[in-house]
Amino acid sequence: MALILTILIFLTVVLVVFSFGAAAYAPSSVIGSRLRSLGSQQRAQLQKDKPVMKERLEQALDPLSKALPMSPDEVSRTRGWLIEAGYRESRHLTIYLGIRVLCAALGLGLVLLISGVNNAPFLVGGPALGFFLPRFFLKRMMRDRQMRIRLGLPDALDLTVICVEAGLALDQAMMRVGDDLEHAHPDLSDEFHLVNLEMRAGKPRAEALRNLVSRTGVDDIKSLVSTLIQTDWFGTSVT
Repeated sequence: MALILTILIFLTVVLVVFSFGAAAYAPSSVIGSRLRSLGSQQRAQLQKDKPVMKERLEQALDPLSKALPMSPDEVSRTRGWLIEAGYRESRHLTIYLGIRVLCAALGLGLVLLISGVNNAPFLVGGPALGFFLPRFFLKRMMRDRQMRIRLGLPDALDLTVICVEAGLALDQAMMRVGDDLEHAHPDLSDEFHLVNLEMRAGKPRAEALRNLVSRTGVDDIKSLVSTLIQTDWFGTSVT
């Protein structure tokens, strides 16, 4: 009886933390929509409190992320996956690792609640499933974002050719294309804006374009970047 009570308390705490995180990172939820419809003053207060909620969530998940030892290569690889999925901030790595540990603990708690401590395969399989489930969703998000970028690339190429033929330089053409694709293909538009920001910050065009390849992981982008770099080297026409 004491073991069951302990497990129930543990699962309650885990669910509360998970619900808090979901509320902080789901601005399109029904609850969030109702809160935003209460008035301009309450909406302003909600926007003011949102960074505080995210900061508290990060603080709650930080000890869990440190409980997962990882080598520098693994950290670099995981951060690369997060960047390809569209999560570029350093805190996203902490949140992701904390979620993996949290899901593993939740899987262990569910196994203990359902089958007790006498079922060794489930005691191993439950936490393992919870531990690898976030990676599965991260890989799915990576593929979905790469597909959206791949689908928006033909439109981006057509607009780039039109802008270059109209007399714009490549940098200006990419900035204009990024603005035009903001609503139709927001992921690709965001990447074009980042390329322009890097070049405006002083990075060479070739390096900024190579960073575009590493952030997206799309083969078509890699081919396009190779062509643009060769065009820049040999001075041939971009069109």
